[in-house]
Amino acid sequence: MSLRDQIFFSDAAKELTQLAQNRKVVVITDKNVSFLYRDKLFKKYDTIYVAGGERCKNLRTADDIYSKLMDMKADRDTVIIGLGGGVVCDIAGFIAATYKRGCSLVLIPTTLLAQVDAAIGGKNGLNQNGFKNIIGTFRQPDSIIIDTGFLKTLDRNNLNNGVAEILKTSAVYDRKFFEKIEHTVISELNDKKMLSVIKKTVRMKLAVVKDDPEEKNLRKILNFGHTVGHALELKLYWLHHGAAVSVGMAAACKISSKLSGLSRSESERFIECIKLNGLPVKISKLVSTPAIIDAIVQDKKKSGVSIDIILLKNIGHPVINRIEISRLRELIDDIR
Repeated sequence: MSLRDQIFFSDAAKELTQLAQNRKVVVITDKNVSFLYRDKLFKKYDTIYVAGGERCKNLRTADDIYSKLMDMKADRDTVIIGLGGGVVCDIAGFIAATYKRGCSLVLIPTTLLAQVDAAIGGKNGLNQNGFKNIIGTFRQPDSIIIDTGFLKTLDRNNLNNGVAEILKTSAVYDRKFFEKIEHTVISELNDKKMLSVIKKTVRMKLAVVKDDPEEKNLRKILNFGHTVGHALELKLYWLHHGAAVSVGMAAACKISSKLSGLSRSESERFIECIKLNGLPVKISKLVSTPAIIDAIVQDKKKSGVSIDIILLKNIGHPVINRIEISRLRELIDDIR
C-alpha cells in the first residue's frame, strides 16, 4: 500500500467510526479541539489531552502520555488517534512510534498547516530546551483523514500557517502549480477550490517523501524557508509558523539571487505572491542576526561548521546548498 492509499479526503466522523471498529482507540488531542469536536467525533473513546502549542511538544508531555496509556491498558494493538493541528500530530506520531515499540497511528489534522504538511510524510518531532524538533522519529501513519470542514473554525492567521507551506511546496516542486495560484489569496478560496489545492499540495509532498522518506537528500528541499524561519520562531515565541516560514522564504530568495542564480525578477515574483497572501517578508528588527545564527547553530540540519540551506535556481527548481554558518551570517546581515 502506498502512502497515497492511506489518505482519505472525507468526513472525519464517518472514517473514524470505520477505522475504530472492534479495536481499542485512544485519542490524543488538545482542549481547543475538544471544545469544538468532542461530542461529534470522539466522546466514546479514551482521550488524552495535551495543553497545545509548541511549548507542550516535549518529553515531559510524552512521559505523561505514556503513563496514561499504561493506566488505560493500551497495548500494541491499540490505535492512537492524533486529532488536532501540527503539534498534536507530531506528539501522536512520536508516541505511536515509541510506545511498546510501536502501535497503529491515525492522524486527523484539523488545521490547514497540518493537512498540507505536518500530518504528511511521517516526521514526528519534539522540542528540547526551547529548540524545535531536536528529538524525533520517522513513522508513517497507517491512515490520514483530511476533512476540510475543520477549516471553517480557523482564523486568517491559522489559515496562513498552511498557506505558507502551500507556497513553499509549489516553489520547490511544481512551477506550473505556482503559476496557477500565483495571483490567488488562498485563504479566501471556496471549499471546492481549497480542497483541490490541498490535494495537489499533498500529492507533491508525497512524491518527494516516497523517494526520500528519511530526508537523506531530496526531501531536504521541503525545508525551503525553514532555516531562518525556525530560528525566528524560536526567538520570537509569538510569531506564527506561517509568518516565520514566509520571512524565511523571502530571505532564501534574496540569498538565492546571490548564490544560486535566481534572477531578481523571479525572486521578486515569489516574494510578491507571499505578500499578496498577507504574509510578512522582512526579518523583524526585534531579533538580531547573531540571535538568528545562535538558533541556527542548534538546527538539526547543521553539520560541523556548515548547514544545508535550500535555495532556488528558478521557481520550481530548488538547490541544496551547503554553506558555512559564518558566511550565512554575512548574507543575512546583507539582505536585512
